[in-house]
Amino acid sequence: MKKAWGIIGGIALAAGMIISGCQKNSIDGGPDSNQPPSGVSNEQSAMQYFAATDEFVTNDEKAFADQTMAPTDYNDAFQKTDAAITPLRWGRFVTSVTRTTSATVQSGDTMSVVHVSRVINGLLKIKTTIGGVDTVIMKSFTDTSGRNVVFRRMARDAKKYWLNWVPVAASLVSGQTTPPPAGNAIRITQIMLIGGGDTLTVTDPEATWLRYQWLKMFHGGRADVPQFTAGDSLSVSATVMSQSADTDLVVLRHGFGSPRFGRTPMALVSQSGPDAGGFYTKVYVKHIVPRMGVGSLNVGVDALTKATLYDDTLPYSASWWGIPYRML
Repeated sequence: MKKAWGIIGGIALAAGMIISGCQKNSIDGGPDSNQPPSGVSNEQSAMQYFAATDEFVTNDEKAFADQTMAPTDYNDAFQKTDAAITPLRWGRFVTSVTRTTSATVQSGDTMSVVHVSRVINGLLKIKTTIGGVDTVIMKSFTDTSGRNVVFRRMARDAKKYWLNWVPVAASLVSGQTTPPPAGNAIRITQIMLIGGGDTLTVTDPEATWLRYQWLKMFHGGRADVPQFTAGDSLSVSATVMSQSADTDLVVLRHGFGSPRFGRTPMALVSQSGPDAGGFYTKVYVKHIVPRMGVGSLNVGVDALTKATLYDDTLPYSASWWGIPYRML
């Protein structure tokens, strides 16, 4: 892993201008030195386009979606289970994503921040056995998420305006069921990563900026996107607040990127509460060795209330954060 991790201080967004746009499902086209991507007509729409198609941004959508119903702990394929127990297989299937982007250009016209927000609709499918009969329970969900991407101005070319700005850093992504179900709410409040002798503590994911250090174009703050080599050991702890006294299902999603992906349960190590608002504070921990993946990846903490998977009458309720990283 390269350099110490840390949290970059907030970027001043004074005297900026706000440009908003909305896109449904995937975006067509791609970067080209001779013609702008489809739908791009000026610098602001170019930044919005490149923020929405940034590898870390598009990968986190894959990171928290499943391709099939599988046991909670799996890697690439179903694992064998003891015949004496009833296997629980589940998967989160996204049916639509609406992305909204807003670009804030800083005073001086050299740096810009693009916020990418999403409304994610889909179905949580749970395969279980009731009365000896295989049954699939489906729960609809709506999650919202947010992430920020920092751009740096590289040129003022009026003809090739779509190449004037380059993404140089990104925040973490945070997602949440919206609105949180009454009496069944859950939210992540802190994630800590320990690996390679360094520690990264996150309490505000969208204000935690990680620099694309391989570009060497952005020197603000102190943090780089974590980089790992095969065999590195990584410890992840998550602090979760939940209105359920039961142990929630908190999983670590890792190794994202076709064809390799997986999720594994995190272990509950402490619990306190409830507080005056009826929330219990719980800490979950997991140690993993990151797997090789394809492209720019995310390691994610995915927290669901126990009732989400084990009660067919209560609604879906989840909170999830994703941290970008790269394999060397």
